[in-house]
Amino acid sequence: MQEYILRNKLNLFMKNYQKTKEIKGSWQMGMMQYSCVLSSTIKNQNITPIKVEESIDIIKKNTGMFSNFRGHSLFYLSNLLSTKPDIENSFKSILSIYEKLKTTGFFNDAYLPFVAIIIYENQDKMDADTSIEKTKYVYDFMKKHHPWLTSSDDYCRASLIAIHSKELDNDLEYIEESYNVLSLKGFYKSNNLQSLSHIMALDNHKSENSLNKVVRIRQLLEQKNCKIDGYGYPLIGALSLLECDEEQLVQQIKSVSDELREVKGFGNWAVGKSNRNMISAAIVASSYADCLNQGSNVDEISSNIFVEIIIAIEIATMVAIIAATSASAAAN
Repeated sequence: MQEYILRNKLNLFMKNYQKTKEIKGSWQMGMMQYSCVLSSTIKNQNITPIKVEESIDIIKKNTGMFSNFRGHSLFYLSNLLSTKPDIENSFKSILSIYEKLKTTGFFNDAYLPFVAIIIYENQDKMDADTSIEKTKYVYDFMKKHHPWLTSSDDYCRASLIAIHSKELDNDLEYIEESYNVLSLKGFYKSNNLQSLSHIMALDNHKSENSLNKVVRIRQLLEQKNCKIDGYGYPLIGALSLLECDEEQLVQQIKSVSDELREVKGFGNWAVGKSNRNMISAAIVASSYADCLNQGSNVDEISSNIFVEIIIAIEIATMVAIIAATSASAAAN
């Protein structure tokens, strides 16, 4: 990967980060601010505060006070809608998908709006009704095999697998194989490992070499003092999908993290070291995705799918962090 691609991506990330501060009420974003910034940056889009505010008004006009669309998803969705030519109709389409998800048996919580967003954004690949049906099929498989680990935080990945899998039943079986093999290679059996195994369903190779690569990348990150904690394991899985020099990849993540550490809002006390490492990994990974678009020989997975994987991981992680932080505060 050419360094200028990574440099441009990092500059855009910092520009978008500053732009979010201009949005009215941005102080309420919390950790979701980073997902908003990453989502736009990964897609090489500029955040436009006035359009985001217009989208927020439309969401509030079309939902009740206690709607989940006014929760964690508000700023993320308003940022997404700000890029649409018809904001109101786009939101109404997402709201319609959301209502269908509820009637299909999905639990109505903070994760469900994000599933509706993923399905809406992928309607060119699969119609919404089919996506909902297949997402439920994937989620039920997960719940059957890991009833104590599977919950609504798996919705987004279930939707990604449902939409992008070419051989759904085979890919679901590979999830279980990945879970068991990686547990023997040093990953503790847990919700984090299950989330990682979901991402491996999107691997083109589906081999032990691929799983060994996951182990190597985790070890390299730890050796570089750039560790990504358990809830970030799916991101390590996404990195393993790239065909590139692993040591160079990890060094680039380390360099970006070190640079961000000096920026206000990204220090160890502000965002946390592991979260910063995750953000850095997403920036680097999306830079490789840009290389795919330029005809690079790392084309092992389509750029669009890879971008969606990264964004879905960041969404699920940020919501999980917010939930954990809120629970901790309530306990104290």
